[in-house]
Amino acid sequence: MMRGRQPILRQTVLITGATDGIGLALARRYAAQKARLILVGRRSLEELDPDFFTEDRYCRIDLSALNAESRLMTWLRARKIEQIDLLIQNAGVGYVGPVAEQPDANIRQLVAVNLRAPIALTHALLPLMNREAGKIVFIGSVASTLPMADYAVYVATKAALSGFVRSLQIELAASVAYGSIALQMIHPGATQTGMHAKSGADPAEMTWEKFPPAAKVAAQIERAICQKRRSRVLGFVNSLVYRGGKYLPRLVDAAMHQNARRKATPPTRKETGAGKHCMITGAADGIGKALALRYAAAGYAITGIDFDAARVEQTEAEIAALGGDVAFLIADLADAAALQRLEEALALRPAIDLLIHNAGINAVGHFAQMDLPRQEAVLAVNFTAPLLLTSALLRMEKLAADGSVLFVSSLSHFVSYPSAAVYAASKDGLAQYARALYVALATRNINVLTIFPGPTRTAHARRYSPDNSRENRRMAPAVLAERIFQAEEQRKRVLIPGFGNRLFALGGRLFPRAAEWAMRRALLDKVEGK
Repeated sequence: MMRGRQPILRQTVLITGATDGIGLALARRYAAQKARLILVGRRSLEELDPDFFTEDRYCRIDLSALNAESRLMTWLRARKIEQIDLLIQNAGVGYVGPVAEQPDANIRQLVAVNLRAPIALTHALLPLMNREAGKIVFIGSVASTLPMADYAVYVATKAALSGFVRSLQIELAASVAYGSIALQMIHPGATQTGMHAKSGADPAEMTWEKFPPAAKVAAQIERAICQKRRSRVLGFVNSLVYRGGKYLPRLVDAAMHQNARRKATPPTRKETGAGKHCMITGAADGIGKALALRYAAAGYAITGIDFDAARVEQTEAEIAALGGDVAFLIADLADAAALQRLEEALALRPAIDLLIHNAGINAVGHFAQMDLPRQEAVLAVNFTAPLLLTSALLRMEKLAADGSVLFVSSLSHFVSYPSAAVYAASKDGLAQYARALYVALATRNINVLTIFPGPTRTAHARRYSPDNSRENRRMAPAVLAERIFQAEEQRKRVLIPGFGNRLFALGGRLFPRAAEWAMRRALLDKVEGK
C-alpha cells in the first residue's frame, strides 16, 4: 500500500489549474498553512489577484502546449526551486456534446490537458519530488467509470489517467529511487466551477445550484491527501455511482444504451459479409493482418491502414490471393498531418460497415527513465488517433447505421501494467471511450465491441515482452481473429478471448492487489533482471 503524507509546515506545493475553481480554492487553503506555493495556469498575471498571484508564485503556462513541462522546469530553475513536497495535478478541460460534432482541435486539447500534461509533468518533476515524503495527487472524476455519451472524450481521458496512475503506483513502489514517493488518485463529483460553462454545458439543465462549491470540494480533497489510500472518491453518493460504473459496467451500459435506443430506427443488419466494407488500422501485421484476412475471406472489402509499405504490399498480395477486394492507405497515426490526410482519403471511400481500431505500439521500461517523446507516441497511436478517426468518420457520415465499431484494448485494463504505465493509460482510456460510444451510437444501431486480448503470438508481443520463453502458449493471431469475428457477428459488447485470460481478468477485479503483484513479478521484475 502506498504511504500517505501528513501536511508539514512550509512545504512546497505545486498546483496546476490554480487560477479558478478547485485549484484556486486549494491554493488558498495551502497558503493559509504557510506553504510555499507554485501556481500554474493559463491566464495572464494581469487578470489575477495581485495580492495572491505574484511573479515568484505564479507560472503562466498553457498545458495543451507540447513544451509545457520544459517551460515549467525553466521557471523553477530560474527561481532555484529544487524540491517539491506536494504536486497536485488539477488542471482539466471538458466538452459536452455529440461525438460527431466535437472538433479535432478540441479532442486534441482534452487529451493534451487532461492526460498528456499530467504524464509529462510527472516525468519532468519526479526528480524534484521529496524522496522521503513527496506526494503526487491526480484529480480525476466520478464520471470516469460511466458511459457518458456527450462526454465521451472527457471520460476517456480521465479513465486513462486512472490507468496511468495505477500502473505507475506499482512501479514506483518497487523503485529504490522513488519508492517513498506516494501517488494518489482523487475523484470529485460535479462541482460549481467555470469548467462546465467553458465545456458547452447548460448550467440550467445540470441543476448547477445543487453542486457543491469549489471551496467545499477543495477541503475534502485536502483531507483526502492526508490519508494513505491510493484512490479516493469524494462523497457517499459519488462513491456509489463510481463503483457502480466500475464494477457493474455491463448493467450500467445496458441501461443507458436502452434508454438512448428508444429513439433508434429498427435495425437493418445485413445477413452476410457480401458487399460490406471493413476498415482496419494496423492491418499489415499481427492481429490486424489476421483480421483483414478473416474478413476478406467472409466477403468484406478491406480498407487497411498501416505505416509500413513493405508489409502493406505483402498483406495486399495475400488478400488478393483470396480473391478479396483490398486497398491500403499508408499513414503514421502518430503524425497529425498524416491523420488529416487520412481523413481526407477516407472521405472518398465507401461507407464503413465495420471499423476496427487495432493499431497499437508500446514502450516498456521504467517510466522515469524512458524518453517522453517515445511514450507520447504510444498515446498518439493507441488513444488519440482512434478518437479523432471515429469522430471524423461520424462527422462525414461514413459509418453505416447498422454496423459495428471494434476497439482492441488490452488485458492490462483489468490487471494493470507496471513498466508500461502510458500503454496501460491508452488502453484504459480506449475501453472507456468505447463504453461511451456504445451509448452515443445507440440511435443508429451501431454496436461497439471492446476486445481485451492477453498475450498473442505476434512480433509486437515478442518485441515488448521481457520473457518470450513461453511464446508458443500465446494465442495465435488467426485464432484471435476468428473469435473476434464470431463475437462481432453475435453483436457482443465485450470479448476477453481465452479461458485463462477471462480468469485472470476476474481475478484482477476481485483481488486487485494480488493481480498487481502477479503483474509486477511477470513484467517489472523481469525488466529489472530479477
